[in-house]
Amino acid sequence: MNDVTRPSADSAAVDIEAVGDVADQLPLVVTVGFTGHRAVGDPDEARRLVRAALAIVGEAFDLLIASPLAEAYDGAARLRLVVGQAPGADRVAAEVWREEGLGEVHAVYPFKAPTGEAAYTDRPESGDPDTRVEPTPEFAPWTGFDAYGLGLESDQAHAEVGRWLVRHADLLIGWWNGEPGKGPGGVADTMIRALDRGLPVIWLQPGDGRVRLIAPGASRRHADAAEAIKGVGDLAGPLSSQALAELLRPALSPPGDPESNPHDPEVVARLDYVAVDPLRVRPGLYGLGQRFLNRTLWRSYRLFESLAGREPPIEASAPPIPPGLSGEPGFARLQAASAEAGARADELSAIHRSQQLLLIVLAIAAVLVGALPPLLTAGLDNPPRAQAGATFARAEALNKAAADAARAAASVHAGAAGVEFCLGLLAAGVAFTARRAHRHRRWSDARRLAERLRGAIATWPLGFDVADGRLSPPQTWTEWRVRAVLRAAGPRRGWLTRERFARTADWAAGQLIDSQIAYHDRQRRVAHRIERVVRGIEGGSFAVLMLTLAGYVALVVGLRLAQAPPPPPTISALVTLLSAVSPAIGAGCLALDATNGFGEIALHSERLKSEFEHRRRELGGGVDEYHHVQAVIRSAAQLLRDENDAWRDSLLRRRIVRA
Repeated sequence: MNDVTRPSADSAAVDIEAVGDVADQLPLVVTVGFTGHRAVGDPDEARRLVRAALAIVGEAFDLLIASPLAEAYDGAARLRLVVGQAPGADRVAAEVWREEGLGEVHAVYPFKAPTGEAAYTDRPESGDPDTRVEPTPEFAPWTGFDAYGLGLESDQAHAEVGRWLVRHADLLIGWWNGEPGKGPGGVADTMIRALDRGLPVIWLQPGDGRVRLIAPGASRRHADAAEAIKGVGDLAGPLSSQALAELLRPALSPPGDPESNPHDPEVVARLDYVAVDPLRVRPGLYGLGQRFLNRTLWRSYRLFESLAGREPPIEASAPPIPPGLSGEPGFARLQAASAEAGARADELSAIHRSQQLLLIVLAIAAVLVGALPPLLTAGLDNPPRAQAGATFARAEALNKAAADAARAAASVHAGAAGVEFCLGLLAAGVAFTARRAHRHRRWSDARRLAERLRGAIATWPLGFDVADGRLSPPQTWTEWRVRAVLRAAGPRRGWLTRERFARTADWAAGQLIDSQIAYHDRQRRVAHRIERVVRGIEGGSFAVLMLTLAGYVALVVGLRLAQAPPPPPTISALVTLLSAVSPAIGAGCLALDATNGFGEIALHSERLKSEFEHRRRELGGGVDEYHHVQAVIRSAAQLLRDENDAWRDSLLRRRIVRA
């Protein structure tokens, strides 16, 4: 009978409902990867060195959660071990980790048995019973590759395990003899991948007895990590919890320092995102007003977009999630984070754009109200007065009528001034609150976070992220938050078979590529139509103004040449009204276009639609070529990320226009 190695009780299936309850939290999770030789000459030495290394890792983790860094997170902080679970050093590390109670162990298996659900840590045909493992239920913390089903060679399968470890790890522990590797997937190859990515590496060398640390910056003196590792002895230094904590801190910390520079834009934006939640309706009168505004004024831009763009509002739709994927706790966490960010971005977008539209309407209304009194009081401004020789009674009646008309005209002018003043106060209040709340920045950050998570949720089930390259401290708080969500989600679980990979890749392509093609196709049409409408209104208002002025001048000149009486006051007042309102409408159109850039949006969406269509053609119908599909989906996710970074930079230059 074959010997079977079973994971311990900590690998029991996770309560998915419990994970959903905390999916909106952002816990600090540090993942430790482990790689090591299959042959361990002295098991006692291996256990001692691994235990010493893990003790220092635990101390460094305690330093992190006791530092101000922990204030940026919520929920329970925890450690995770990702390990290949092969015989030898891998199993020693997993056993010591469990004995020390450091947290979850996530195993990664490169091979699936030809029949059944058994996993193998080496080629099944090798016949080594010690490499056979019976995984626990599907959503327990383990990942398995059906290497041969996916079309991977043996070396590629081991290399994929190494990539998986490095992609998900924040630091790597390597039990390595220091000798050159024999091919992809070995310990040396995984160490090179970790150094190339910029991970701190803890080196345990059999027979040496020391626990050493290779800092990411040490290998940068060489052209690449493969060259640097040849002189690894010169790169490694003594390991301490303080040194390790300092190496981990930059990648785990949000950008900016609230203590030394509380006004740093990234610090302010991150704290705003946590403190200001437009989705949370407050109780009482404030909440009642918020609900009223959400259902009325803040829908103004969507109504304008539907009317001017001649397109119905976007209906929320998404391709069906492949069976089994929605049940994973990591995917549930990503879904919750993505849905929250998307809803927040939609809400802030509706508020910001509607406020700009409202300001333009208020400006035009104020001009209209200010210019309307001369038209309404055209017959009152110059009432008939008593002429010389009129009877006393007649003169008194005419003078009283003139006084009443003057008072009525003054009342109309005063009322209009009051209404215009109130409109001005309302406009000033809207502009002030919008600028004070930095809604353009909050909207841009929320959208960038939502779109970055959209890309992450599509790439995560395929085993990668666009930030898998060189690990560097996050430059924006949104990127920091996405990485924190991905660390909390952890690696995908269960078997990655050919059929499951194909279904997942097809879903990811629909989520990331097809949806973007449809979105940008609609955006291009809507933006182009709105631009034409806005330019038409702008041109029409200018034409009305010029025709009115030309007609009035021609009328006055004609009447003078004919020695006829001048035009009635009503005509002059109407000309004054149109002379004021027409430029206001034109200015409003300019402000609307300056804030939204409809022409730029149309060109931008046309280019992006073409780019995503190119990715779809590259993908074709064959969504079962493992590395090719990963490369195309990664390219699409990177395109989405770059587009949103550029969009945010453009939006920050388009603050709300105070009309």
